[in-house]
Amino acid sequence: MNYAFTADSYPTMGLIQRVVGVLLGLLFLVAVFVFASLALGILLAVGLVVWGWLWWRTRGKLPPRGHGTVVEGEYRDVTPAQRIEERDKRSP
Repeated sequence: MNYAFTADSYPTMGLIQRVVGVLLGLLFLVAVFVFASLALGILLAVGLVVWGWLWWRTRGKLPPRGHGTVVEGEYRDVTPAQRIEERDKRSP
């Protein structure tokens, strides 16, 4: 048997089949965009609910911002500075 395929052995696709294929492709593309936007909306809503719940649960436990005790003052380093001459005398 000869199984060689030639260009004549493939059935040609009609215009109606091409139009239906394009329409089905566009329909699936729109369905993917709708599903993705719904999934994104649901994820954002769940994230907002979880964030709100965590904020509500921890609102009394966190230290308040801007109401802490501020201690102002100056300091002075009183450690004696080592002179180069003294450092050289101590090294063996």
